Amino acid sequence: MLSLTILFYCALASWTVFMGVLCLPFMFLPSKYIQFPTKIWIKGIFIFLKYICGVTHEIRGLDNLSNEPMIVVAKHQSAFETFALYYYLKNSFFIHKKQLFYIPIFGQYLLKSNMVSIDRKGHAATMRKMISDVKKKLDDGSTIIIFPEGTRKKPRAKPDYKSGFVGIYNTTKRALQPVALNSGLFWQKGMSVIKKGHIIIEFLPPIEVGLDKKNVLIRVQNSIESATSRLLD
Repeated sequence: MLSLTILFYCALASWTVFMGVLCLPFMFLPSKYIQFPTKIWIKGIFIFLKYICGVTHEIRGLDNLSNEPMIVVAKHQSAFETFALYYYLKNSFFIHKKQLFYIPIFGQYLLKSNMVSIDRKGHAATMRKMISDVKKKLDDGSTIIIFPEGTRKKPRAKPDYKSGFVGIYNTTKRALQPVALNSGLFWQKGMSVIKKGHIIIEFLPPIEVGLDKKNVLIRVQNSIESATSRLLD
């Protein structure tokens, strides 16, 4: 299994370099066109996971999705959902740390994608600008993907939901779309091998606008954690 994991990462590295070079012309086109090669790159990752590592996946709860731009708040257990949520959601974007722009190839495409970046060393003014940028993109029809725990968590680890998304929720007046998953059973932070299995990503019933900070945190955590526990079992 370790040899298959090594083979997967070698395939991923080669695929990334190949797509990075092949799709250079997209760097000179309007930003909206960069989604096309990005999703082809992600599709390749799905294929490598399936045929090298034996990892398949399914998406549940699509009927819970709104046609309106929304704030997706997802459980985060592996790199998989970062790829999958961007792939399956139309016109989606992330907030990422500014330093990611400096990664060769990946950083240049990230910059072209017009994601919202933030300097974590910044202060209140940086946060206000970030929320303003997010609101503009939501108003323009995009959906934001947020991992409210801030980092990947191992399955059944104690939840640690941060309140950072609440400012975006209150300012933008957009519904929250909780997401549960079980990806950490097969591909998680610190795992030396990728295990064969079936990843499930489930979109849960949305949470309405207008809740106060305490109640919205409770609603988000209870919704995601209860559904995630069911998927893990």
